[in-house]
Amino acid sequence: MTSPDIEVEWQFAALDTRPVGRWLQSSPPGYTVEPLAAQSLEDTYLETPDWRIHRAGYTCRVRAKDAGAELTLKSMAEPNEGIRSRREITAPLPAADSDPRAAPGEAGEALRALCGRRPLEPLFRLLTTRQRFRLSDEGGQLGEIALDDTVIPVAGDEPVRLARVEVEVAASVLERARPFVEALAAACSLGQAGTSKFEAALIATGRRPPDPPSFGPEMVDPSMTAGQVAYAVLRKQFRIFLLNEPGTRLGEDIEALHDMRVATRRLRAAMATFRPFLTPRMLAFRDEFGQVARALGEVRDLDVQLERMGEWRAEFPPERAHLLDGIERLLRKRRSAARRRMLQVLDSSRYERLCARFAAALRSGPPRSFAPGRTPVLAVAPDLVERRYRKVRKLGDRIKKSSPPEAYHLLRIEAKKLRYALEFVGNGIYGKPALEFSSRVTALQDLLGLHQDAYVAIDLLEELAASSGRRLEPATLMAMGMLAERYRAHAEELRAKFPQVYRQLAGPEWKKLLRLMEAQRPPDGIPGASRTKERAGVAVDRS
Repeated sequence: MTSPDIEVEWQFAALDTRPVGRWLQSSPPGYTVEPLAAQSLEDTYLETPDWRIHRAGYTCRVRAKDAGAELTLKSMAEPNEGIRSRREITAPLPAADSDPRAAPGEAGEALRALCGRRPLEPLFRLLTTRQRFRLSDEGGQLGEIALDDTVIPVAGDEPVRLARVEVEVAASVLERARPFVEALAAACSLGQAGTSKFEAALIATGRRPPDPPSFGPEMVDPSMTAGQVAYAVLRKQFRIFLLNEPGTRLGEDIEALHDMRVATRRLRAAMATFRPFLTPRMLAFRDEFGQVARALGEVRDLDVQLERMGEWRAEFPPERAHLLDGIERLLRKRRSAARRRMLQVLDSSRYERLCARFAAALRSGPPRSFAPGRTPVLAVAPDLVERRYRKVRKLGDRIKKSSPPEAYHLLRIEAKKLRYALEFVGNGIYGKPALEFSSRVTALQDLLGLHQDAYVAIDLLEELAASSGRRLEPATLMAMGMLAERYRAHAEELRAKFPQVYRQLAGPEWKKLLRLMEAQRPPDGIPGASRTKERAGVAVDRS
């Protein structure tokens, strides 16, 4: 069986563990320290060539013990007041040389998701002799003390030796154990271990994780061409995309998936925004990232619905909250299936080729032979932003309280494109005025997002009732209907707020940004592309 636990322990560095052992045998007052059988441990740490386990915040260890072998995935954490709290997922292995990806339960599933097509390779070995003691007080067992003498073999050099004292307790008895640990540290002159064994072994063996991916300059400034700005934006978003892939694969932190999905959206939005200034070869990547976006989006949408379960339960008296258990089971089943499909996409050779080819294109930079890409960004940025703005205003001016949800959703999509365009040229080119107006667009997008979420929830509840109603209790179906009606009421409240939020788009922030963009546009501009200030002003005043 896999056993997921939170490991809570104090870690101390010692010059010699023998004096600590003698002090423990003296049985400090108020505590019972009982010797346990000593252990000989051989730990092999494994990693993929691109260190994706480490980048997901975990270490992977196969431990050979006297009684067999086991796989452990352990989260990395900095000590807090000398205490490290780490998630530990463990599963048995037939032997130390077994393929750890074949381990049963959660540990094996997590490792397979992380590794994908990448092989596992050994980083280093740790050989440990461990003395163990059971620690108890009058209230019962507190935890276990380990005195570890560890040898780290180093190729072509003398092995590195570590002496560590670890006190592992359950989180529920942490404060009961604290006085004992403080007395232990004081009596034996122990200092907090500055590094974990894994970190110490990295230093001893000279191994180090690769630097974060870099594909070239990411900074944007007014002196750049449109092609250079486009590539800078794409580099930044692709770096964020790759940094979040390990966490997305692992699936524990839904924010990693969210950030990877948003980076995918921004990649595709940047290619659409800068379409006239990118080569056809570069633009072809947009459709390829579309497949990834769909796979990520399916899981993310279910994550959002599962996050809502607590909110949904709060709508019901405690004695009726269980009526939603059947809905949650269905959603989790769908999420598991969607994750399998997502991992198939991320594990595919097509995805590997996409990442490799896109990385190479970004490192090469915009081709000098492509004339449109050499256009000064100040000459085209006003048109990029104004075009998005006009689309938002065209759709927004038509919106009425009675408009169908699809109309609000289309406006939300265009508002998002406008926001991204402002981000792409705002920070490094137009600065504060762009950011001030962007905040207005963000407020509109947030309201429209909540409106869309309400209708997505309604559609989901109705679809679940239609497709799985036979497997749900009648009372659960009735509860789903009540939730759908509450979402409709919430959507109506958001529609009532829409006019006030939408009016802000025609406020002084937009006019200030518009004047700045036109003032900084080169005098010659771009033949056939520039709009005069007067035409822009008419478009604004019309609203």
